[in-house]
Amino acid sequence: MRSSLAQSIQFVAFPIAKRFVPGSVRLWVKDVLNARRVERNAGRVVLVNELLPAYSRFGGRILWIGCRRYTKGYGALLERHGGECWTTDIEITHAKWGEAGRHFTWDVLLIDHLIAGEAFDTVLCNGVFGFGVDTRPMQLAALQAMGRILKPGGRLLLGWNTDRVEDPTTLEFVQSAFVGDDLNGRGVRRSVPEAGYVYDFLRLKESVGRVDDWRPLTKCTRLKR
Repeated sequence: MRSSLAQSIQFVAFPIAKRFVPGSVRLWVKDVLNARRVERNAGRVVLVNELLPAYSRFGGRILWIGCRRYTKGYGALLERHGGECWTTDIEITHAKWGEAGRHFTWDVLLIDHLIAGEAFDTVLCNGVFGFGVDTRPMQLAALQAMGRILKPGGRLLLGWNTDRVEDPTTLEFVQSAFVGDDLNGRGVRRSVPEAGYVYDFLRLKESVGRVDDWRPLTKCTRLKR
């Protein structure tokens, strides 16, 4: 009965709202509702309650990739133990959800063209593979770029949807350049089957050598190590 009533209200209210409520307001409401939906997602709950606190304890310089309304508080969480959080997103309109004064609008596939090599202790890449970085060549390019800006032994979090992309850890490059990282006794992978989601915890090998050899690069010094 309640569901039927709600549907009836929506049937009447939505056309009225579309007619009288400004488009900018409707988009804002849509964004807020989407953020609340994402925050309740089982995979996102694991990220916020388990994984980000674990990574925050390592401190150092951290890069969070992908900014939305629901990621706005991640920087403060990651800096609880003295770390320094930077953010990046390819969309310029998403800069408002990044860290003030420490945000780049850039393509993750080319992030190593903007940031100096070995600049970060940790890179956190969640919800990007399958939502823009979709093909195997794009995955490889992104992983090479992230690898170059990581310090030797640096940590990489990969969060990805099992129904949208192939397992990125099966790439030959990942297996040669990274090792699994047992995140505080949680193992090297955290699966959230009810959300169709996987988190992989990786570390750049200390002996991998300079990543300059992986592909030609444009030198840059905007963010030094």
